[in-house]
Amino acid sequence: MKKIDKHVTSILKEMQSTEEEREEIREELTTHLTSAKQAYINEGVNEKKAEKMAIRDFGDAGMIGGGIQESLYPFQRGLLYIIGTGSILLGIFIHLTAAFSFGDPWPEWLAIQMSLGTLIVLTAINISWTGRHYWSVNVLVFLTILWNAFNYMVVPRFYQLQVILMTLFITILILLCLVFIVRNSYYATTHPSADRRERVVTKISHIVNIIYGLMISGAGLFFTWGALIFGGMNARVFLPLTAVAAWLAFYKYQMRLIGKKPVTAIFTGLLFSGLIVTVPVTILKWI
Repeated sequence: MKKIDKHVTSILKEMQSTEEEREEIREELTTHLTSAKQAYINEGVNEKKAEKMAIRDFGDAGMIGGGIQESLYPFQRGLLYIIGTGSILLGIFIHLTAAFSFGDPWPEWLAIQMSLGTLIVLTAINISWTGRHYWSVNVLVFLTILWNAFNYMVVPRFYQLQVILMTLFITILILLCLVFIVRNSYYATTHPSADRRERVVTKISHIVNIIYGLMISGAGLFFTWGALIFGGMNARVFLPLTAVAAWLAFYKYQMRLIGKKPVTAIFTGLLFSGLIVTVPVTILKWI
């Protein structure tokens, strides 16, 4: 049984399932392999060899686990690889362009860009562990959206064709990030037994709440960028970004509410968004 348990564990390493779903799959796989092993034993094969033959017939752990991952969470790992690799390539291209075309390399900017891209690739590689932390993965991908949105303000200093190509590339990256977040949130909060109507309402609720987040983030980035341009670097210019941090923290609990009451979550998201926009403005008036 040790080899069977080890093989099943190797299969599960390729998957991002929740603990509950994980145990169900573990039980099903173990039962299947044990039955196959017993069939060989009944044919007169000794137990040790029967175990090896059952595992061999079942197939490679990586291939089986990857197949189950794709059937339960289609394209999720692939999207992470594309987003992470794309972010790294964008960083290299912009850095080299700035260095060779203008003699002005941006090592600090490159470090942030490469770090985000690398973290996302590592998340895809370790999907069995990272994939279970749905909110944390969403935060990482959402931060990638914000950083790439900031890149929109960086690329206009390049030549026209470069601006067009990089803007298009950044837009595609951001859209892929949004697709991933919606899908990841949906998988985290939708029970497999949910009917079609419930699934649709849940998906709509996630989309609407993410739109709230994008509106808050867009406003935060706009005011922060404007403050940096006209006021220079100081602690106050980053105050609008606290609204983004607050929304990300709120969305952790909002995801749970969406899973239980998706319609209610639309209105609580709207209420929170209104509060999170008005509070910083009020604070600024007092300062």
